Amino acid sequence: MWSTLFMISILLYIAYRFLKYWILDPWYIHKDLWAQGIPGQYTPVVGEILTVRRAVLADDPLSFMVEMGKKYGSYYHTSFGPVPRLCTSDPSLIQGVLRTNARFYRKSNLMRLILGTLLGYDNLLLAEDNIHSQHRRLIAPVFQHQNINSMISLMVELTSNLLAKWKLTLHDVENKGKELTIDMQNEMTHLTLDIVTGCVFGNGLMKNENVREIIYRNVTTTLEDVQNRTLNMIGLIPIINRLPFPSKQRIDKSKQDVRIVIQRIIDDRKKNLTTSSCKG
Repeated sequence: MWSTLFMISILLYIAYRFLKYWILDPWYIHKDLWAQGIPGQYTPVVGEILTVRRAVLADDPLSFMVEMGKKYGSYYHTSFGPVPRLCTSDPSLIQGVLRTNARFYRKSNLMRLILGTLLGYDNLLLAEDNIHSQHRRLIAPVFQHQNINSMISLMVELTSNLLAKWKLTLHDVENKGKELTIDMQNEMTHLTLDIVTGCVFGNGLMKNENVREIIYRNVTTTLEDVQNRTLNMIGLIPIINRLPFPSKQRIDKSKQDVRIVIQRIIDDRKKNLTTSSCKG
């Protein structure tokens, strides 16, 4: 009898937590926002994630935000799965959140749910309070004016090299009487990674095709898996997002591969085998 009551209690508690997380808490938040005169919409459980997914699959991910802006104006509330969101495109409100009153805001739970699996939580992007301050102090010298200027020549060089490659490819294709199709997402991702790795880890790294390929392959694979897990809501559900699904295993393997490469780069830097493109 007692075991039966215990099992019933456990099931009721799970049902209550499910109802609270997926329906009650989001509803009360949206209700309060409506009461304050903030326009918006609420779809129980799934929120607007299906609409966002359709936009992403149609290769037009910003269309949802554009349509919501036309419908509700420069600020509105909606939800992504069970997670309520207050969105704004008003520059003065954005400045208030990110600068003027930044100390009153915390990192969003949605960001932590999506990116925590990929990055962990003790980093500049997701950390709070003292840990965040420590990371900011460590990275601040990189963004000093003179150091930013020292990176410009590398950015220009890499961009010019990419444009030259396109022109050469276009010339070859035109000579054959064909049309040229460029995968801009792939090309710009490569360029971005080259700039980041070159500025942070030095020019030598970009010349190592094996290292470049490892970083590019793992970063793109991980971002794709994170996006799919988010749009399928796997990445939004506590506990479920930590289960060893194939996508989670791929993400974990990619993280490990990139860590190995970065640790090797750090070891080489300590041995003065490489130099940074930044003068700071």
